[in-house]
Amino acid sequence: MHRAFDPSPSRHRIALDGRWEFTAGDPDRYCGTDEGGAEDSVTDDGAGFDPTTAFDGATDRMTVPGCWQTRARYHDHHGVGWYRREFSLPDATNLRLRFEAVAHEATVFVDGDRVTSHTGGYTPFEVLLPDVEAGEHEVIVRVDSRLDETTIPKPDTDWFPYGGITREVFAEELPDVFVEDLRLEYDLDGDTAVVDASVTLRNLGEAVEPDVGLAVGGRDTTGSVEVPPGTATVRRTLALADIDRWSPSDPQLYDAAAWVDCAEGASARRDERRERVGFRDVSVDGRGIRVNGDPVEICGVNRHEDHPEHGHAQPARLMELDLDVLADLGANTVRTSHYPNHPRFLDYCDEAGLLVIEEIPYWQFGPEQVDRDGILAAGERMLAEMVDRDYHHPSVIAWSLHNECATESDALVEATEALAETARERDETRPLTYATNNDYVGTAERCQNFVDFLCLNAYWGWYDESRTWTEYLDEMADTYDCPLVVSEFGAGAVAGERTHERQKWSETYQAALLVDAIGAIRDHEAFAGFTIWQYCDTRTQPSGFAGRPKTKNNKGIVTEYRRPKDAFDAVRDLLDGE
Repeated sequence: MHRAFDPSPSRHRIALDGRWEFTAGDPDRYCGTDEGGAEDSVTDDGAGFDPTTAFDGATDRMTVPGCWQTRARYHDHHGVGWYRREFSLPDATNLRLRFEAVAHEATVFVDGDRVTSHTGGYTPFEVLLPDVEAGEHEVIVRVDSRLDETTIPKPDTDWFPYGGITREVFAEELPDVFVEDLRLEYDLDGDTAVVDASVTLRNLGEAVEPDVGLAVGGRDTTGSVEVPPGTATVRRTLALADIDRWSPSDPQLYDAAAWVDCAEGASARRDERRERVGFRDVSVDGRGIRVNGDPVEICGVNRHEDHPEHGHAQPARLMELDLDVLADLGANTVRTSHYPNHPRFLDYCDEAGLLVIEEIPYWQFGPEQVDRDGILAAGERMLAEMVDRDYHHPSVIAWSLHNECATESDALVEATEALAETARERDETRPLTYATNNDYVGTAERCQNFVDFLCLNAYWGWYDESRTWTEYLDEMADTYDCPLVVSEFGAGAVAGERTHERQKWSETYQAALLVDAIGAIRDHEAFAGFTIWQYCDTRTQPSGFAGRPKTKNNKGIVTEYRRPKDAFDAVRDLLDGE
């Protein structure tokens, strides 16, 4: 299950996780290098190509979800991989085929026909397949993990570019009339919530007049509506009294469901879509960030989805372990650096009362990169996919537009404004932010007026020792009048390396630096909090950052296997962790 609850309980779901047939690299003809001439060439999207020929040679098996670089023989493979598996349908039906994430570019074939493609390794995509016949069917996916100057993220990121079908895959059987989407908006007045739901229906057959219902927190409303062929949106409203607001200390969640019930004919079947909602509001006031009007101090970590055995494809038990470790630390916030984390992890954050700042992988883009054709449009699409996927998570308190981009340039000013407009069009309820290191590296900052609070990345005491943390914080407080969060700071520490003196790369040095920095941040009234870089040690690209021991970003306060370093205990003492 890709969520902590079942979002579509009325549907028969065919889980496509498990071992798929796998082969690395493209056949010659797919690349257009066949000697047969132009008539045998293949378009970029795979049209005109028989995907089964990709498996004519020797093949392997690959686990889905999974990252192929966690297999020894593919440890250094960056490029194309082909996946294939079969599934069976006892009866003819409509199918929804959904991929929670594929890193980073996917082309999907069903029974030899190309049915969809997607670019972006951290958000889901799906395709509707009407009237699929009974019997055996074949799914083939071409995955391309390569990054270049036209992709988001770009090459040489400070995290490892795993390749593969990294999150769950499933097919759902659908009736002719089904709930395609459910969007819950609400207004709060004390302990009363007025829920306004948009129920998007899809009708693959003739016009019908089904019952459409909504239930939230034990209250429900139902009424009939005419649904023509195609797509229709139905509005339903419910007023809920005596609700308990979601908060970090009391993370109350309410079940919500929308359904369509066709009483007769070929469409006679009930279809249901479920969500969970936590009633709360997030606001920015002066220098503070507030939840339900109460100020919150951001005390957290940056979390990459990384593990030596799983890469990005993290199982539920690892997510639960991370949450247990963060509870032990006393942290209340996770910044999902630098991409949308798994939706099930966000479900767990909802349940735990953990705050989340979520980001898209615009990482260290300069003007020459953001100006390339299609880059801004791709970023807006990724941002929209993230907001649409995670809108209902009460734990998500802010959308982050990018990280350490050249926001002193005209190109990034224009891009940031466009991204902010995209986010606000899809969600007016959450503050916006982005992370900048401009003041740390000595360049101007020009985009802060597009967002509600500013995240600052600085590494005083690690990359640069020319200033104290107090000097830096005072200058930032004088420069900006919005809430400020120190979103990245820290030091590398090789696990087990300890010294009597504060020597770099030791656990001793890392612990002392974090204690000094956190103390200065928490004592400064202009700052709303911090997120430590980073939660755990992570694999990085050998070509990306020279001089890192074991080709890892060793700034984790726990190791890649989640074993605590000295810094973990030091920070836990500051935060009064368990």
